[in-house]
Amino acid sequence: MAGEDETKKDTKSSNQTPAWENSNHALYLHHSDQPGTVLVSQALEEDNYVEWKQSMASALTIKNKIGFVNGTLPCPQFNEEEKTQWTRCNALVKNWLENSLSKQIRKSVVHCKDARKGNSVTSFFTNLKALWDEKDALCTSTPCTCAAATEAATALETQRTMKFLMGLNDDYAAVRSTIIGIDPLPTLNKAYAMVLRQEKQAAVSGNRGSSSAEAAAFYSSKEDREAWKKNSNKIDGSKCAKSHPR
Repeated sequence: MAGEDETKKDTKSSNQTPAWENSNHALYLHHSDQPGTVLVSQALEEDNYVEWKQSMASALTIKNKIGFVNGTLPCPQFNEEEKTQWTRCNALVKNWLENSLSKQIRKSVVHCKDARKGNSVTSFFTNLKALWDEKDALCTSTPCTCAAATEAATALETQRTMKFLMGLNDDYAAVRSTIIGIDPLPTLNKAYAMVLRQEKQAAVSGNRGSSSAEAAAFYSSKEDREAWKKNSNKIDGSKCAKSHPR
């Protein structure tokens, strides 16, 4: 009888073991999963988003934590114990992501509540930059050193700066108008730095509106649209016939 009672007791204890104690569960934490772990060899910079994203996605998939980033593993709402475990894992993944960011980018996401990516200025810029990098890789042309090629490169830089600025929502209308009013128009990276500084200042002062998370909402005021047209007229200049057809 005593042996039978002990067996029932062990069975009951086993049944109460949390599901995440299984190493295949998404909420499982191994003793080697530490906040200071660096999952990828190269930190995210302004110009390597595509490569960084692929490396990070692979690393998180191996760790069985990709669901915290792509939104397929939402926070549990009814089981408090499971919710606590999810919060622990989410904080860990957030640390892993922060460890893989450059110092400048890390400052802009330090207040993110969870590991899922938001639509901050940095997120908008890096995604936009990634699309342009992919386009440049596919649309290669014969190198040219003529004067028209330099003008074409400058025109392309102006066009991309304007597209970035016009992609910001109305929370950034003031800084956008300031940048557009500068002659000559700042480079893309400089414009990004100016907008990022504005975002940080707004976050510190507590005046950042809830809609600021919609930085990719492609909104523009009437005045900015007029400025866009004005700058666009400067882009269709003569181009090198060798590698930059009209």
